[in-house]
Order: sequence, then C-alpha cells, then structure tokens
Amino acid sequence: MTLRIVYAALALALCGTAQARDGFTLGAGVDYSSGKYGSDTRTDIFAVPVTATWTRGIFRARVSVPWLRVSGDPNVVPGVGGVDNDNPLGRGRLPLLGGSDPTTGNQVERGTASGIGDVTTALTWSLPMGQRAGIDLGVNAKIATADEDKGLGTGANDYGASIDLYRDFDGTMLFGGVGQTRLGDSKYIDLDRVNSGNLGLSRVAGNGRVGAMVEYRSASTRDRDDRRDATLFYSRPTNSGGRVQLYASHGFTDGGPDWGAGVSVSKGF
Repeated sequence: MTLRIVYAALALALCGTAQARDGFTLGAGVDYSSGKYGSDTRTDIFAVPVTATWTRGIFRARVSVPWLRVSGDPNVVPGVGGVDNDNPLGRGRLPLLGGSDPTTGNQVERGTASGIGDVTTALTWSLPMGQRAGIDLGVNAKIATADEDKGLGTGANDYGASIDLYRDFDGTMLFGGVGQTRLGDSKYIDLDRVNSGNLGLSRVAGNGRVGAMVEYRSASTRDRDDRRDATLFYSRPTNSGGRVQLYASHGFTDGGPDWGAGVSVSKGF
C-alpha cells in the first residue's frame, strides 16, 4: 500500500469524527514494506514521511514528502511498484550504486539508494449528506522531486482524482471509493493510467477506532499484475489535537509488496 493510499484511507475511515476540526496539523511517520513484485529479487522500502495538513470547513489540503531508503530490484519504484525501468544509471546498475558483484565484477540487478522522495499533494472537499453520511471529492498530484537515477521515483509528475463515500451505523463506519491517476511517462519508464478502488469499515474502540479495508489498483504497465491489498489499522486522538495511527497490510498479488506496516503521529496547532 502506498503512503498516499494509506493517508487517504485513514482520513476517510475517520470522517465525521472529532478529528475533522479546523486548523493546521503537522505529522511524521515510519513506513516499511517488502516484496518481490514478481521478480527473483526482494525489494525493501523504508520511508519516513513528513506531512502537513490544513483543514477549513469542508476543505482539506495536504502536502507530504518522505525520506526513502530502497534496497532491491531497480525495476521497483516507490509508490508505483514493478515497472520496466530502462535507466542505465538505475539503482543496482552501476558499481557506485551497489550494482556489481565484488567477487566476479559481474553486474547484478540489485542496489541500495536513499534520499528525498516525491512530494505529494491532495485537496479534498468533504460534503455532508445528513448527520451520518458524506462524500469526499478529491484531486491529487505527485511532484517528481525524487532522484530517478537512484530509482527513488519515475522522474515524472502524476495527477489524479477520487470520489469516496462513507456512512455511519451507530459507531460502525462503512466507507469506499474509486479513483483514477494519470501516471506521467519519463525518458526511461512508460506507464499507463491507473484505476483504483477501496472498501472498508471502522469501529469505535475506546477513545479511538479500529478498522480494516481492501484495496484494488490496476497495473501501471501492461506486463505487470494488478495490485490487491488488505489493511488493518488503529487510530486514536491525542491531547495535542493530532492523532496516533498504526497499520499493517498484506499483498495478494505481485503487483505490490508482500507486506507492509507503519506508524504515524501528528500534532495540531
């Protein structure tokens, strides 16, 4: 599960709760995922995102930028998954980036790189439909700030839109949505439009909420698998006006990681 989807899903699962007050929040987290993405090489992605969110009435704006450490196949790009990356400078394809076997000198398709990832932005309009239901209309963009030669990004901007619905049933929140993202093509990576959908529920648990969701995302290229994930999460408010959130996910196809987990903490101002 990508960080963008994690943030969107948790925000949707908490719609209508006390967290949706006006103001500014600043948060940070840790996210780790691991998988083979259909190759013989395992790729591990470690991310430390910093996120700023501003809420005013029905409007919410979010900006996030992660620090990344990626180890594995150069054909796996954070936030996208498996691709056909023709960049000769890609992660694991030069001795400088860990791409040679020191005993034989032969080039191997594995390397490690770290640095700042892509900046992601999102604007959301939350429209209430009575006291217990609502609809979220969102647009999002990924700005290509990550180093494509290190395999930390595609080197192109992405743009997307989404529609999400939620309905509360005496403390149990049902939610779901659909979206489409236009993935930008770079010099070395050719990508398709991606369609996505999610369905889940959350339930009041003490001062917080616990929930689960399933998510589908079409393949970013024709020769790759679609992505299907399931995620469990827990979230509770803090005294500072922010939230503490924990989640763990499992992937069912080669379109995404085998598993992932993370935690985030935010503070209100």
